[in-house]
Amino acid sequence: MYSCPGCGSQMVFDIPTQGLKCGRCDRTMTVQEADEKEARKAGSSFSVDLLTCPTCGAEIRALNTAAAAFCSYCGSSVMLEKQETEFDPQSSLIPFKVTRDQCFEKYQEMLKKSFCADHRLKKNISADSFRGIYVPYHMYEAAAVGTITVEGTETKRNDTYYYNTSVALNHHYSGIVHDASREMPDSISEHITLSQDCSDKFVPFSPAYLSGFYADVPDTDADKYLDYAKSEAIRKALDDTMPTLEDDNLNYSVGTTEKKLQEVAYAKHTGDTLLPVWFMSMKSGGRMLYAVQNAVTGEMWADIPMDIPRFGLVALVLAVVLFLLFNASLVLPAGLVLCAAMLLAIFAQLGVNSQRTKIRAQEMARESMDGGEITLKDRMKQMHRLKKRVNRQENGGIFRYLGALLAGGGTFLVLKVLADYKNLDLQVFKFGAVILALAMVALVVPIGGKKAKLPPGSIGAAVVLVIAAVIMLLDPFHSDDIPVYIISFVILAMVLWECLELLRLYNRACSNPVPQFESHTGGEDRA
Repeated sequence: MYSCPGCGSQMVFDIPTQGLKCGRCDRTMTVQEADEKEARKAGSSFSVDLLTCPTCGAEIRALNTAAAAFCSYCGSSVMLEKQETEFDPQSSLIPFKVTRDQCFEKYQEMLKKSFCADHRLKKNISADSFRGIYVPYHMYEAAAVGTITVEGTETKRNDTYYYNTSVALNHHYSGIVHDASREMPDSISEHITLSQDCSDKFVPFSPAYLSGFYADVPDTDADKYLDYAKSEAIRKALDDTMPTLEDDNLNYSVGTTEKKLQEVAYAKHTGDTLLPVWFMSMKSGGRMLYAVQNAVTGEMWADIPMDIPRFGLVALVLAVVLFLLFNASLVLPAGLVLCAAMLLAIFAQLGVNSQRTKIRAQEMARESMDGGEITLKDRMKQMHRLKKRVNRQENGGIFRYLGALLAGGGTFLVLKVLADYKNLDLQVFKFGAVILALAMVALVVPIGGKKAKLPPGSIGAAVVLVIAAVIMLLDPFHSDDIPVYIISFVILAMVLWECLELLRLYNRACSNPVPQFESHTGGEDRA
C-alpha cells in the first residue's frame, strides 16, 4: 500500500522512528505524510491479505508482508492460504514501541532465570520466531461508587474491639482492556495486561502502522468481559482505599474490603482498539508453548517447561552430596529412616496435587471461555492467582528455591535431633508410620473439589506406604532392620517416580492445547 517515493519499494513501519521506512534505500516518511500521499480518508476501509491456517483455522491479516510460512497459533509449518479481504479499522491504536530484538533479549533473560529450562527453547527460538501482531482489544470504563461498611479491629491487652467504618467511594477508571480475539488465548493475554494505564499512548488509526505487521479483528462478545473490567476496578479501588483506612490505627481485612467493593463496582464497554503484541509459538509433544510480550509496556509471559534429563542430573548430584553429608553426620535407626522416606513421599504428593489442581483450574477456565460464565467472585480469585504467577516468573522462582533449601536444612536438623535422642521407642515409629500412611491416602483419594487425573506414581506410592505401615504394626520380621531398610528403599523409588510425575505435570501446566478454530478439529486433545 505504501511505496517508497525514491525507489518504488514497499515501506514498512519502523519502530525506532515511529514512521515508515524503505528497506532498500532507507528513505523515511512520517505516518501523516504517507496518508496524505495516498489520499487516505480517516475511518475508511482498505484491502489486506487474509491469511488462514489450513491446520487450525486461525486467521490473521497482513499489509505489505509476505505470506507466512508458519502459523503463529498452532505452530504448523505450512504456507497459509492467502486471499484479499476488506479491513474495517478501529478508530485508534497504540503503535509498536518495543522492537523485535528488544523482545528477544528479554525472552533470553527469562530463560536464564528459569532453573533447568527446556534446552529446546534456547536452541530453536530466535528473534525471527517472534511475530508482530496487532491484537484487537475491548476497552472499558469501570468504577467503584457508593458507600461501604467495613469492619476494623483493635486489640488492647487481651481484648479485641470491633468497629464499623463507613467509607465513601467515588473511584473511576478508564483504559481497562481485554483482548477481543478468539485466536489469542485469554490465559495468555491476561498475563500481559496487568499494566499501567496507557490511554495517553493511543493515536488515530492509520494503515501505515500495520505495514509490515499482522492484525486480528475483534470476534468476541464485549459483555463477556464486563466482570473482568469490574475485577480490575476492584483491584485498583482496593489499592486506593486501604491506605486511607490505615490512618485510624485499626486493622482491616483486605479480603472483607474486597468483598464489599464487589457490591458497588460496575463497568461498561466503550469501544475497541488495537494493541501491539510480540507473539511466539512452538509445538512440543502435541502441546503448544507460547511467549507473548506487550509491545507497549514490555511486560512478557512465557511458557517455560523444565528439561527433565537436565533436572534429573542436577537432582542426582544433589542427592549424592546430601547422602555423603547425612552419612557423615547421622546414624539413623531403621524406623526413623522409614518415617523419613514416607515423609518425603508425602511432600512429593503435595507437589503433585498442586499441579493437578492447577491443571484442573486451567481446564475449567478454558471451558468457561468456550461458552460458560465466570462470576465476579471467580474473576477475583483468578486475578489473584494470575498476579502470583506473574510475580513468580518475574523473580525467576527464587523464593521457591530458597524455600526448598530451608526445607532441606530444617529436615536435616530434625533428623539430627531425633538421631541423637536415644530413648525413641519402636512404638513411636509404628505410630508415625500409621499417621503418615493415612495422610498419604487422604492426599491421594479426592476429597471435595475435582482435580486432574491421578497419575499412577501417586497410586503406587500410596500402596507402598500402606504396606509399610502394616509391616511396622504387625512386625512379621521380629524387629529385624533389613526388611525395614528394604521397604524404605522401595518408598524412595516411589518418591523418584512421584517426582518424575510432578515434572511431567509441571510441564503440562506450562503448555497449552493445540488450538482448533471453527470446524478445524485436527484430532488434537484440548484437555
